[in-house]
Amino acid sequence: MRTFLTVMLFCFLSTADAQEQLFWYLEGTKAGFKDGKGDVVIKPTFVFADKFSEGLAGAGKGEDMFSALYGFINTKGDWVIQPQFNAVGQFTDGLARVSKDGNWGYIDKNGKIAITPIYDLCYEFENGYAQAQKKGKWGIINKKGEWIIAPTYYDLTNVSKDKILATKKDLYTTPWEIMDLKEKKLSDSTFDRVKDFNEGLAPARDKNDKYGFINSKGQWIIQPQFTNAEPFAEGLAAVEIDYGNWGFIDASGKVVIEPKYDRSASFINGFAFVERIGKHMYINKEGEIVLALD
Repeated sequence: MRTFLTVMLFCFLSTADAQEQLFWYLEGTKAGFKDGKGDVVIKPTFVFADKFSEGLAGAGKGEDMFSALYGFINTKGDWVIQPQFNAVGQFTDGLARVSKDGNWGYIDKNGKIAITPIYDLCYEFENGYAQAQKKGKWGIINKKGEWIIAPTYYDLTNVSKDKILATKKDLYTTPWEIMDLKEKKLSDSTFDRVKDFNEGLAPARDKNDKYGFINSKGQWIIQPQFTNAEPFAEGLAAVEIDYGNWGFIDASGKVVIEPKYDRSASFINGFAFVERIGKHMYINKEGEIVLALD
């Protein structure tokens, strides 16, 4: 349900000027942040550091990621919520997911439990709803922790702004379908895979193992032609050509940034983290390198 770069993310401040951004980087096994000039702003002292969201970033303190405790830092690198959790996510809608003693729940910005950790796994809130897993099955909860869709699905996507999602009932016998929060099917079309809806579209895979993009009615807006694809963000979507070449397209399907990267993350505040031939860097929407990390 999430992209491969869970850890390799970057944080941004309020503007889209590269000189005022904070960019995630590694020094050995420790993570810190640099500005757009490449100067260190937060020293690499964390075994894990996530992107900043709503002014805070998840970070880990310890010898390694597996034994570390996790909390949240501010843009000065100070602990705002002390490291006390086994794992953390990002703040969205005022809440962040956290893991404690093997279960997941949510805290507020004061570090207080907002939704009791009772889930096998859960993800960030989007549009007032979050994906949550119980006893190996997925459902949808609201910010009170109430089940809006009971945990009966093998897999499902986020809930879009127009309250649409895609679901898969079981692993082997059912395809992915489009439905609303009342679990009413919205299309007769089915798919081999559907990823999160964003900006009105979702990556979907057809029976020929090709990805394109569908709307909430299950109609192909960008025809299947890619070997992989990620959701749209800031008007662009990362797509893979011929297994291993990642670039970006716009909502019309036009290639905007040449598919030449080995891996790529989505754009956030005008920048994307990419990898090419073992080198890691941040690029802007013109495909220009803003900051090289290697």
